[in-house]
Amino acid sequence: MANRPITPELHSLIDYGFAAGNLLLPKVLGLSAKAKTLFATFGVIQGTLNALTIQPYAAQKILPFALHGLLEKSSLPLYIAAPLVTGVAKQRGARTYWIALGVVLIAVYNLTDWDASKTGKKKRR
Repeated sequence: MANRPITPELHSLIDYGFAAGNLLLPKVLGLSAKAKTLFATFGVIQGTLNALTIQPYAAQKILPFALHGLLEKSSLPLYIAAPLVTGVAKQRGARTYWIALGVVLIAVYNLTDWDASKTGKKKRR
């Protein structure tokens, strides 16, 4: 696999940031109650997954990092469908937030070194 710059440790911190952002930003941006609830749900799920993944910042190290990645990848259809099904995507601000966040999530996923935890290799700084 190509050398990817996001280590499991950095991915973990980014995920906690996404979780916190999904809990806080919809309110700051003045999104609807439905949008706040939807994104808060994403935030809680992301935060819980991250807290249970084997990585330095976990609350309980249970899930292998590669499984974390597989779960993130597998959840993409739900991430795409939920705002459409709930009607949140019809709201301009919520739709913009959803698309921007989706682009960043895809970039982070594709830039993450999912094999680093399997081999024990560490990135040079």
